[in-house]
Amino acid sequence: MVGGAAAAVSLWLASGTAQSAPYVVLVVLVITLIGLSLGAIPALCAYVVAGVILLVAALPPPGAFMAEPDVVRLMVFAFGSPVVIVLGLRSEWQQRADRAAQQASRAAEERANQSRQVADAARKEARDALDQVERERARLVEVAQAIPEPLIVYGPDGLGTFANDAALRVFGRSFYDRPLDAWARMAEPRDEQGRPLARDEWPQLAARSTPLRRRVLVRLPMSGRDLLVDVEGTPLPDGGAVLLLRDVGKEVDERRRLSRFASFVAHELRNPLAVAKARIELANRGREGGRLDHGARALESVDAAIGILERLEMFSRAEAGRLDAGQEPFDLREAVDAAVERLRAQGSERDVRVAVRGEPVVIGDRGLTEQAITNLLTNADRYSQADAPVEVEIDGRDAPRLRVRDSGPGIPDEVADVLFRERVGSGRGLGLGLFLVSAAMQAQGGSVRLEERRPRAAFVLAWPRAAATGDGSEAEPTTVSA
Repeated sequence: MVGGAAAAVSLWLASGTAQSAPYVVLVVLVITLIGLSLGAIPALCAYVVAGVILLVAALPPPGAFMAEPDVVRLMVFAFGSPVVIVLGLRSEWQQRADRAAQQASRAAEERANQSRQVADAARKEARDALDQVERERARLVEVAQAIPEPLIVYGPDGLGTFANDAALRVFGRSFYDRPLDAWARMAEPRDEQGRPLARDEWPQLAARSTPLRRRVLVRLPMSGRDLLVDVEGTPLPDGGAVLLLRDVGKEVDERRRLSRFASFVAHELRNPLAVAKARIELANRGREGGRLDHGARALESVDAAIGILERLEMFSRAEAGRLDAGQEPFDLREAVDAAVERLRAQGSERDVRVAVRGEPVVIGDRGLTEQAITNLLTNADRYSQADAPVEVEIDGRDAPRLRVRDSGPGIPDEVADVLFRERVGSGRGLGLGLFLVSAAMQAQGGSVRLEERRPRAAFVLAWPRAAATGDGSEAEPTTVSA
């Protein structure tokens, strides 16, 4: 419609002059505007309609020729409009190609974003899985370190990949940090009878395919001595193995030690209970006055047996880490007096000389303190020379301290190193005294130390703080007969 109207207007304007070519340019411009606004196809339609109108208007009568202006007008129209239409088509194709490229770019970007999201999710899952593996590995290492027996993990090639601290203490790094042949030359694996094991019978190789349980004799690299161990091996899915080793000699020693401990307990309890039984029998056969004396002695023996049981209970709670302590102010002099009375109840006649300086009021647990002082006095009485006094010094002037010094032969160096960590006895008693002293002081926040080893032993108890301070005056030593 627009193209036809433009052709009609052009013909009307050209009707008054022979030079009608400029008016045809108007039609070309109209078609150009149609192409720019509506596209190449509408411009082509307008070109066809306008061309038909111009052609019909320029046709001459039959037998005549077309006028020159009409020819010029048609040529201008025929050559001008197609060029514009072709340029419009090319522009549309380019725009269509650009839109397709943009759509492809957006699709590619969306796919890239999706791939990036998938990759990020996969990386996050991998990191989470790795973190979980690390946590599980740390937990397994923690559990392995808590096992008291040596534990070693071997890979498919027979080389060690992990050993807990117990394995490192006993075997060193050589048992899992060296090639198999080098380990065999060093350890010389043998059976119980001392016969060398074949290569496929070595524990780290034999346990790769089937569970293993056997006794093996190996040589320790650090000391050069032979060690008889029970080996338990478990195969791993990757072809490796886990070995758990138990020192057979250590288990035998522990059973022997437990047997001796049970014998000590039975012996310690038998004496006071036998005395109590004898006194009760004598009281049943004696006169009224003698019955009271025998009854009192029987009660003393029963109290001694109860004291042994209390020490055993305290030892059990200390080893389990469940030894509770109160935090109340009390006077060390009263605790020493109670400990001396306990020593007297055990039948000791040794003199105890107590020297007090300052006002020794401390913060702690009086019951545990009395037990600790009693154990020190009992040891001093047991190992001191005959008729020699036990000296107790109480110093409350600064940091509260209590020192117990005997007159015995002293303490050997090898015993002093484990004095407070293990049960140490000389064949008399349970060997719990100093262990319980250390446990009682640690429960209060205090400490015990061996101040002198020879020629006399001196132990010092210390508390973290005092409840009151004295005036710095010194008291004369007093002697208490126990």
